[in-house]
Amino acid sequence: MKNNLPIILAIDTSCDETSVAVVQGQKVLSNVVASQIDLHKQYGGVFPTVAKQAHKDNIEPTILAALKRSGFTKQEIDYLAVTRGPGLAPALEIGIQKTLELGKVWNIPVIPINHIEGHIISVLNQANSKTKKVEIIKPQLPALSVIASGGHTEFILMEKIGEYKKLGATLDDAAGECLDKVGRLLGLGYPAGPVVEKLAKNRDPKSHPFPLPMTTSKDYNMSFSGIKTHSRKAINKLEEADKLDKNTIADFCASLQYGVFRHIIYKLDKLLSENTVKEIWLGGGVAANQSLRKELRKIAKKFNLKFRTPYSKKLCGDNAAMIGLAAYYKTQAKKNFTAKSIDRKPHWSIENI
Repeated sequence: MKNNLPIILAIDTSCDETSVAVVQGQKVLSNVVASQIDLHKQYGGVFPTVAKQAHKDNIEPTILAALKRSGFTKQEIDYLAVTRGPGLAPALEIGIQKTLELGKVWNIPVIPINHIEGHIISVLNQANSKTKKVEIIKPQLPALSVIASGGHTEFILMEKIGEYKKLGATLDDAAGECLDKVGRLLGLGYPAGPVVEKLAKNRDPKSHPFPLPMTTSKDYNMSFSGIKTHSRKAINKLEEADKLDKNTIADFCASLQYGVFRHIIYKLDKLLSENTVKEIWLGGGVAANQSLRKELRKIAKKFNLKFRTPYSKKLCGDNAAMIGLAAYYKTQAKKNFTAKSIDRKPHWSIENI
């Protein structure tokens, strides 16, 4: 342990990417991700048994690479951290088993982490700068975390780090899932979300009107299934009329993205009008989308709030650096980590960590 900050090696195998990172405090010393995108393209989504085998194949070399890039040896690691859930059960199993194995062999504690807490905390990760002093990020709380990913779209209130309350969430599809599924209907492959963003750039976001869901509900919940259904019908009509050319697809992507994000912003505006927070945090895979970031910056400015999002797009998707940072905060809370076994929790709620 150097500078009184523990060195943590973290592992995330929650879905289709094997990631291992080494962090010290908020600083990311290494963050290695072995992607499985090419393996799952043929299925149009993540195939659990394929993901499990790929994690088995990738986890050892990814650990070695993360250690090498960090500049630290296994003897210098103070804690291990691993994603316990939520996620795909077969995938979670590989990361948990390997981390417990290392904990036993290296004789150091293992810290189980909630994957969504990792996404929340990811805005506090910092690059490993060798050229200038990195100031410790000290957020003003309470903060509202907006999680937007392929599996989750949630508004989470954080009174203090480690204590969370879900104020609203999607009732069906997640925002990223909606973008991916409609993108596949347009023939954009897998994953389609980043392609939708690329094609939407500088196109007309109002060329294909989308409904704004749940405007009469008094809560902060969301629903994207209606947007998906609307998209399917509209795409079918365009195909029948032989109008689904490249320019039309690009305009449709812009309209789809606008429709999905407008729904999030509508509910977020309502939430912020009725609740007091000091900062807005954006995390999750869709947090890499520049249009969504732009919209959240606008609403943060409207309510005079600090806006935070991960310093790198690599920290928006599934990664182990955010798991390591969440574990660091657990160590600061002086919790005792003595468990010899960890059960995977595929549906682990952020409110029950």
